[in-house]
Amino acid sequence: MKLIRVFLTAAIILMLLQAETPLRVMALRVTKHCPGCRLRAVRIRNADLSGADLSNADLRWAELESVNLNNANLQGANLRHARMYDVTTKDADFCGAILMDAVKGYCY
Repeated sequence: MKLIRVFLTAAIILMLLQAETPLRVMALRVTKHCPGCRLRAVRIRNADLSGADLSNADLRWAELESVNLNNANLQGANLRHARMYDVTTKDADFCGAILMDAVKGYCY
């Protein structure tokens, strides 16, 4: 019986942790402010994040599609293995950002 309670508790905690990321994405769309956010493996589509503060954000394995990041602050952000399709980054600040194995654009 105790083992079942442990498994149920672990499952609930995992569900809550997974629900946290969509809430952060919704907040990011509204406030454009998410420095240091953990957005690993998130999928963001059709978003205007121009001028957003994503400094030191964890965007590893993220998939961004049709996102406006003009004038965004991505200083120190981790974009390792991120995929960015139809993303505009005019005057975005990537100073100190990790872009190893990130892909910007479509590959045919």
